[in-house]
Amino acid sequence: MNLHPYRGTTAAIATKHLKEQIIAPIFGELGVSLEVAAVDTDLLGTFTGEIEREGTPKEVAIRKARLGMAATGLAYGLASEGSIGPDPIVPFLASDIECLAWVDDRLGIEIVEFHRSMEIKAVHGVLAEIADLDEFLTKADFPNHGLIIKSDAQIFKGVTNRGQLQEILNKLSGNVIIENDLRAHFSPTRQKNIAAVAKQLAGRLAVLCDACETPSWFSPKTI
Repeated sequence: MNLHPYRGTTAAIATKHLKEQIIAPIFGELGVSLEVAAVDTDLLGTFTGEIEREGTPKEVAIRKARLGMAATGLAYGLASEGSIGPDPIVPFLASDIECLAWVDDRLGIEIVEFHRSMEIKAVHGVLAEIADLDEFLTKADFPNHGLIIKSDAQIFKGVTNRGQLQEILNKLSGNVIIENDLRAHFSPTRQKNIAAVAKQLAGRLAVLCDACETPSWFSPKTI
C-alpha cells in the first residue's frame, strides 16, 4: 500500500491568533507539518467590526489559505474562519460555526469542513446596564476567557486580569461595552471548536479514493 500523499508534506497556515497550536498536532497525525505564514488575516475581517468580512466564511477561509500559500511558496494551505452569533436554527442561543479550508494546488482541490457548536462563551453587555459586574464576569468566564472593552472612541482587546480591566474602565466614559474576546487565542471554548473541525477535516483527508487515491473521498460529518 502506498503512503498517503500528504505524509511528509508542509502546509501554510494563515493565522495571527495562534491557531497553529491547536491544528498542528491534529494534522501531524496525517503526516502534515504546518508553517505559519506572515499574513495579516485581520485585513479580511475582524470580530470587533473595524474591518468588515467580505464573502462567506468558506470564501474567506479559502482566501486566507491562498494568501498563506503565496507568502510561503507552498503548494498546500490551511486556514479557518469562525462565525459567532445567534444560532441559525435556535436563534435565541449563541453558536460558533467554525469553517476550516484545505487547499491543494498539486491536485487542484479545495476541501472545506464546518463544525457548529453551542459551546461558546460570547457574553455581551453595556456597562451602565450591568447590575453586578462580578456576576457578568463569571458568565463571561473571565479571566479564563479574555474580554474586549470598547467605547465610542477607544477599544481594548485581550483583557485578561481584573486590575487591567478596572484600569481601563476608569479611563472610559459614555457608552462602554464589555464582551468576550472571540479571537482564538483568547477563547478556550472556541479553541475546542477549532480542534473539532480540524479533526473532521484531517479525518476526511485521510480517506483516499480506491481508484485514484485522491484524498477526501467522503465527508464523515457535515454541518
